[in-house]
Amino acid sequence: MTVGPQSSSAPRPGPPQTQLQALQRAIPELLGVDPAQALAMARTCCDLIGKLDCSEAAESHVLLGRALQASGQQTEALAAFRRAADLFKQLRQPVSEAEARGLVGKALIDLEQFDDAAIALERALELAKPVPEAAAIQATALNHLAAVHNHQGRAAEALQLTHQALQLHESGGNVTGQVHCLTNIGSLQMRFGQYGEAIKSLTRAYSLYKTQAADPKTEMPILHNLAHVHSMSGDAGLAIEVMLTAYQAASATGNQRLEALASLNLGGFYLDTRQFDRAREYLQLALSLSRELKYQVGELSALDSLGNLYGQTEEPVLALQTIREALAIALEIGSKQGELEARLQLGRLHLRQGELDAARQQLEAGLELAVSIQSVKEQAEAHEALAEYSERCGDLGRALAHSRELTRIERELFNAERDRQTRNLSIQFEVERARHDAEIYRVRTDVEQEGRQRAEEQVRVRTAELARAQQEVVTRLAMAAEYRDDTTGEHTRRVGRTSARIARALGWPEGQANVLGIAARLHDVGKIGIPDSVLLKSGKLESAEFRQMQTHTLIGARILSGGRSELLRLAEEIALTHHERWDGSGYPRGLRASEIPLSGRIVALADVFDALTHARPYKAAWSPQEALDEIRKLTGSHFDPELVDTAVAVLTQPDSHDSDWGEEPLPLEQEDASHVLTVFEQLLVERTRELEQARAVAERLALTDSLTGLGNRRALEQVLERTLKQAAGNHSPFTVISFDLDGLKGVNDAHGHAQGDLFLQGFAQALTEVLGDVGLAYRIGGDEFAVVTANPLDEGALQDLLDQVHGQMRRQGFEDATASMGHAQYPQDAQTAGDLLRLSDQRMYHRKLFRRRGLH
Repeated sequence: MTVGPQSSSAPRPGPPQTQLQALQRAIPELLGVDPAQALAMARTCCDLIGKLDCSEAAESHVLLGRALQASGQQTEALAAFRRAADLFKQLRQPVSEAEARGLVGKALIDLEQFDDAAIALERALELAKPVPEAAAIQATALNHLAAVHNHQGRAAEALQLTHQALQLHESGGNVTGQVHCLTNIGSLQMRFGQYGEAIKSLTRAYSLYKTQAADPKTEMPILHNLAHVHSMSGDAGLAIEVMLTAYQAASATGNQRLEALASLNLGGFYLDTRQFDRAREYLQLALSLSRELKYQVGELSALDSLGNLYGQTEEPVLALQTIREALAIALEIGSKQGELEARLQLGRLHLRQGELDAARQQLEAGLELAVSIQSVKEQAEAHEALAEYSERCGDLGRALAHSRELTRIERELFNAERDRQTRNLSIQFEVERARHDAEIYRVRTDVEQEGRQRAEEQVRVRTAELARAQQEVVTRLAMAAEYRDDTTGEHTRRVGRTSARIARALGWPEGQANVLGIAARLHDVGKIGIPDSVLLKSGKLESAEFRQMQTHTLIGARILSGGRSELLRLAEEIALTHHERWDGSGYPRGLRASEIPLSGRIVALADVFDALTHARPYKAAWSPQEALDEIRKLTGSHFDPELVDTAVAVLTQPDSHDSDWGEEPLPLEQEDASHVLTVFEQLLVERTRELEQARAVAERLALTDSLTGLGNRRALEQVLERTLKQAAGNHSPFTVISFDLDGLKGVNDAHGHAQGDLFLQGFAQALTEVLGDVGLAYRIGGDEFAVVTANPLDEGALQDLLDQVHGQMRRQGFEDATASMGHAQYPQDAQTAGDLLRLSDQRMYHRKLFRRRGLH
């Protein structure tokens, strides 16, 4: 049966059971097309259920709730869903009850009652989890519960729950569920600063969305988050372009809530690029729509952004009033993140106004809240502001304490990123090994299919290639570990050489001794998993830190585990056992005497000898004889007595090998491992050089506007700070000139964004040609440009330069092109980079406003 928007009549009357079933089939089709008709039919269902059983009543209340939700009647929808859940409970239908409880939770989220929403969603999970058929219900509840945690400031838990929901949707083939989860994952990844991962998640979400029927409610969040990640990645122009598309699409739907969200985000992006007039327009629209809809989360965000805008436009009274309103709403709806951001903004505003007691109260409350919800970025902001407060109060001790906390947090963030990179390197090794195994399996299959003789030759060649690749990864891991606390890498090289010499003296074959020498170099590869805060600590390690340091033996063995070659097997054995002691007092397993593999005993002795005979930050180098005397003292406790006798005889003799100490073969026939190792080391040097070059290019690109080729806002800020320091030192003045290109929106609207880009590029070229001898030009966002010059320029000279720019634009074919200009001089107008730029920007906008009104 097909029911369209014009089907004002319900299905033909019949027996109540038949009529109800027909209505229940029709309502879902109408929810997205004609919510009002769906609601009328749902009410009819509820009128009929008095004549029917409880099961039909429960289903009808679910449909009624959805129809009410689609019509924007959230409170009534919540009541219907609760009634349905209670009826399903009476019927002892846990799966249906779980779905209804999930709908209750979503309705409570829409009503911003987050604590109650969490209770409902956890009950839904409790009911759905034991039932395999309810995986989709469980996934939806997990995703909604993640939204609750995010609103409550528990972003890490939210991300974990959303990943669980995504896995369930993937298993069930639910594409729409995957899109929602990936969108939320991208949003949370942005919050953690994982911009690359966020772009991947959101791009994947959009690709999946394109395979489904168009749905603005699903598309909008993807576009919003994509715009945010572009903004956070430094491409404000692209962010605004994406957000304008989202805003236009939201406006076309007639859905005020979507329009409010789009206005809020668009206003925020204009605020980020200091386009204050546009930002004010869209943020006030978002505030108005949110209040009309009684959408308090949107109202909170709009007030927060407007307060920020008023602070930047030197409207302190309005800024304080607006942020206080935001704080009141955050406290009312229990938004910890909203409360935190509002308190920090209030604290900074009070500090700027010299209201020190009020500033301290808000900043300390903000710091306490940031610690409670584990929001590290905001903790750093609070400590920074409190350090400034303490300094202004003359309490230099407390200012120093806050500054130290700020430094500690920044170091922790750095170490966390470093540890993440380390984990990625270990994962890369595991993936490489898995690829090797898969390749060997494929070649073995070829043996069966293509004939033994030909395939065996392939196996030999491929195995050699795989072994070389395996050794490259292992060697790079070793170098990554040793270069963290041994910048020259010579310690591991010497330990390898000494171990090979001792092995030869024990009667090992030359090839086997050489393999031991290579494997010994990997003895501390597990240090790649030890945080810098422990590994590079200059003082004595605390007991907990020492226990963490001891785990490098287990980490190293895990990294090298499962290898099929003699090299990897021996390297794993050494990594695990080179800190065991003859008397059983070593770690990690407390092995004693012959329980310790001979390879581990050899490397332990070589490691200690090298450590004693070379300087460390905490000790001077011992002489070889002093080191050997110490090793003799440790015979029977630390070292194998028989091994000590052999080692002392070896170490009292000069090394007969040259500095490269041999041609160590790979653990494969006729392979020269030493040569390969040397090649890999050269490759590492080359890759390091390439990395440095790439970083230089990346830094240059990070300071360049991709459209015009001019420096971007970041480049301008760096030049301003540098110029300010020089000017302060030699008391020389300089000028900041701000430009705003008029009419860009009109060009975009009339001729498209491609012509708008040409318009911007033409203005950039005109600025460069006319002001090239005056100073460098920068594009700092949208249609705003700036120039920093040391030349003394009066009003007449500046106007003459602007007229020349206009003439240059006309010669390019832009007949009506004009720009507005404002300037500020150091030191007479302002003394800080931010104030100079802000003042020149304000003067530019004042002139633009006067010109619009026909004034001069």
